[in-house]
Amino acid sequence: MYRTTRAKARASGRRDSGSVPLATRAYEAIKRDITTARLAPGSLIGEEELARRLGMSRTPVREAVTRLEHENLVRRIPQRGVLVAKPSIADVIDICEVRALLECHAARVAAAKLHESDLSKFDEQFDALDVPDPTEDDVRRGTQLGRELHSLILDAAGNRQLSAIMSRLMDVINPLPFTLTPDRYRDTLNEHRAIFWALRARDGEAAAVAMGRHIDAVRQNLHFLR
Repeated sequence: MYRTTRAKARASGRRDSGSVPLATRAYEAIKRDITTARLAPGSLIGEEELARRLGMSRTPVREAVTRLEHENLVRRIPQRGVLVAKPSIADVIDICEVRALLECHAARVAAAKLHESDLSKFDEQFDALDVPDPTEDDVRRGTQLGRELHSLILDAAGNRQLSAIMSRLMDVINPLPFTLTPDRYRDTLNEHRAIFWALRARDGEAAAVAMGRHIDAVRQNLHFLR
């Protein structure tokens, strides 16, 4: 009886004693694969294949997909499978407009709250990434450092609702395959530096202006989106 009950719990996605529900585990795993582009935007995969990859039945996977549909990260295609969302240029422009409203405010607030100890690592790392001919590893590290700066600002702003909205928006943006030319790489680095310098000076208005210029530059360079 005990084994049968556990088997039914696994199949239905219910919680085993002391464990995370299978549907939650499936949701977190699939979402991680989407937001890191392991499941690329526009790719199609069947629920059976997802279940096989995760080592579980289709029931918790189906629940996870439903949850991801509500977040607009996937869409079910009848008789074909699960389509990973691929936002249009218009979608990305809309997201940039919302980012400008939220992140400029966050930068303004964060400037008064951040301390030198919070920012100390960025100066040296920006210098290390300032190279004339960036490699793929430089681009990867620069992208990660930029994301860490944005995350630091949102955390310091201390508005949970703002952070939740931004998290949903960045789940859509982060997997997109932006191509950075050497010029755009340096421009992005300098835009992040300008935000950093304003934060270190505790100048909220300058931080908001620098953030706005950065996001506007992202919007104007969407032709680098492959």
